Amino acid sequence: MFINDISTRKRVAKGAYIYRHGAPVTSLFALRSGIAKVYDSERTLIGIVQPGQVIGAEELFMPCHHYDVQAACDIEVCELQNRHFYQISQITSDFTLFMINILSRSAREKQRFISVMVQSDGIKKIRGFLQLLCELNREYGFEHRCLTLPVSKKELAQLLGISLSTLTRALETLVEQQIITVNKKNITLLAEEKKHG
Repeated sequence: MFINDISTRKRVAKGAYIYRHGAPVTSLFALRSGIAKVYDSERTLIGIVQPGQVIGAEELFMPCHHYDVQAACDIEVCELQNRHFYQISQITSDFTLFMINILSRSAREKQRFISVMVQSDGIKKIRGFLQLLCELNREYGFEHRCLTLPVSKKELAQLLGISLSTLTRALETLVEQQIITVNKKNITLLAEEKKHG
């Protein structure tokens, strides 16, 4: 995603942090593989990051990070340090547009997540969340019909602001309606295209 000669690839072990709340903002990250979890300062799970997505775009021009970003499994990130921005701008005239596109895409993805979160019905919220994961995977060129839940069901319930029992019932209902199949943390969407009909 970033320019190879200036960016750095880094492996981050499961449970380790890409950055912590309060740390100085020095870089922009893109997730190459794996899943990362985003926590607020109260240790509440507020988001997940999938391969292809940029991490830290909304904090890029702040003095310090407001979130913890933790590897949910062994991951690989591409790091582009802020101090290289001027150097890149001299190499390519499109860098400003590139940065605008990154920030715009990050904002759009956050808005799409918010549109899922405002659903009051548990089943619609779960289906919307799974649909969003599929759409993001497809946009970034990854498998988008078969998903592996990136977090535990308890964490997913926390992320979506519902109880674990509500999550369990919603998944069972979606299975009964033949919208999804569930095998442990693996979910296959059977009716993804219905929303377009």
